[in-house]
Amino acid sequence: MNEMTRIKQKNVYRFLRRFAKNISLDDLELLPRRYGGSIVFFYGEDRILKVPKNGHRAALLKETKLSEYLNTQQLPVTFPTPLWVHDKGFYAVFSRIDGREFTAEALERFTPNEMESFTRSLGAFLSFLHDHKFPDDVMQHIPHATDDLLAQLKSAKRKIKFIKEHSTEVDTMRWEEKLESLQDSLDQVWVVTHCDFSLNHVFSVQGSVKRLAVIDFADAHLHDPSVDFSELAIDLSEEGLVPDNILEMILKHYQTSDRTIAKKIEFGRLTFEIRRAYQQVRNSRKS
Repeated sequence: MNEMTRIKQKNVYRFLRRFAKNISLDDLELLPRRYGGSIVFFYGEDRILKVPKNGHRAALLKETKLSEYLNTQQLPVTFPTPLWVHDKGFYAVFSRIDGREFTAEALERFTPNEMESFTRSLGAFLSFLHDHKFPDDVMQHIPHATDDLLAQLKSAKRKIKFIKEHSTEVDTMRWEEKLESLQDSLDQVWVVTHCDFSLNHVFSVQGSVKRLAVIDFADAHLHDPSVDFSELAIDLSEEGLVPDNILEMILKHYQTSDRTIAKKIEFGRLTFEIRRAYQQVRNSRKS
């Protein structure tokens, strides 16, 4: 086994035995769910071990650098602490958050005060993330996104064209009219974004709504801040929640000079709807 060996669950223990001699394999418990580009373990009672697949090692170095810096700031949310990381990104060990991810059921049980506390913390965190001037040693790890808002607009139009050509069951006129009304508001802003900001990446620390943690910065990019809000709105919808009230409360606590952010969030949700319909039409043609 060498450092270019393709990492899978069936060979990850051999890889760790070769490159992580300081890790006790007996202390590892493999997490069965998929975590994007990484294989993840509980490491003892209070740590997490991430082993990225070969193409995701730069993302792990990015995540450790960004998390390390965020932990030095005075913020209303906390983050897993990087304890050590291989210098080539082969693996990293993080502190384990003593808490659990939020679910739709948990949010539905919130009192008004709990929802206010939850959205205030998220609004303040996103304000910092999107507005802060991060040091150069952090920024060198965070790439520009390639799917800027203009690229997303062009892609959405191509997908609508494909749908119109291959399906008579989808009414695309509403999408075309909405895209037309939104396109003048798509002024791209380049800031640090989480880029996978969903419920399962927000934890309650020790079961307290007043103490939150945000995890998994492996997908962080320079992108428009509306992307984080759109991702959260889509996730809330997928979980069966109506996201508008929650987003409105977060935005109330979000500091921005971007007057078009609400329209850009609407655009993100719309392009997701178009992508999903496009995929359904493509799949129906293959069957």
